[in-house]
Amino acid sequence: MTGSVSRPSVLVTGASRGLGLETALALAARGFRVWAGLRDVGATPLVVGAARARRVELRSVPLDVTDPDSIDAAVRHMVSDGHGVDAVVNNAGITAAGYFEDLTDDDMRRVFEVNLFGAMNVTRRVLPLMRAAGRGRVVMMSSVCGRLGSLAVTPYVASKFAIEGWSESLAMEVAPFGIRVVIIEPGLIATDLFGRNRGVVPRARDARSPYYERFLRAERQVDALVRASRITPADVACAVCRALTATRPRLRYIVGRRARLLLTLQRHLPGELFETLYGRVVARRMAEKPVMAARTKGIPWELG
Repeated sequence: MTGSVSRPSVLVTGASRGLGLETALALAARGFRVWAGLRDVGATPLVVGAARARRVELRSVPLDVTDPDSIDAAVRHMVSDGHGVDAVVNNAGITAAGYFEDLTDDDMRRVFEVNLFGAMNVTRRVLPLMRAAGRGRVVMMSSVCGRLGSLAVTPYVASKFAIEGWSESLAMEVAPFGIRVVIIEPGLIATDLFGRNRGVVPRARDARSPYYERFLRAERQVDALVRASRITPADVACAVCRALTATRPRLRYIVGRRARLLLTLQRHLPGELFETLYGRVVARRMAEKPVMAARTKGIPWELG
């Protein structure tokens, strides 16, 4: 961000680890006054230690994006510091792994409550402050999965598609007030969403499920692709920094060379042709062929 704001204040949600923590640290290194929103306050020593190791300053604040009272308290804490809220990075997110038929309504709602409605709750709270200031940036942590379907993670994909549509609409609504909305779209990346926070639903690993074998294959394929991905949390943090420092930020920042190529092909190829090619690649991977850069007419399809 530029102009009269010498040290813009930014709130990063879901900043206890992974992309959120790396983003908070990177922004602090760029001179931002950073507030790391932590749902788990027990992670505070980890965050403080990471900041000390990087020799940067950031502040932590309890923040549960599904709790309006928690959001109000976090924002009040920032405002009481005397610097307002110049930007927010809506990073908090969870997933639930499993084929749709094995998921319950509660599984779907839980992901939407955090990924979509949580981001909406935080954004709704800070917009009046940004409008009053005549400036602001709202950054949404989406995914390539926000524009391209993927099996076995239906709630996550659906929530990210919703984030994309909401963000496009919101961008048009708030632009006249000097507020810019930015969508960050990383490809596959090794984070807790593919580790301890994968959130596999019980029925997905129940041998009685008609999707049991397919789900296990999907997990192996995704794990292999994540291991092969060249994208790092630092790459994503760099994209957020660009979005918050550009004079005229773009609506979308894609992170990852292959992800960029894939979305470019999706945009320029006829819809049915792209869907056919992509469907063949997915089917090939699910057939348990060796995991490598699957190619159709020389095109690499992995999302990393």
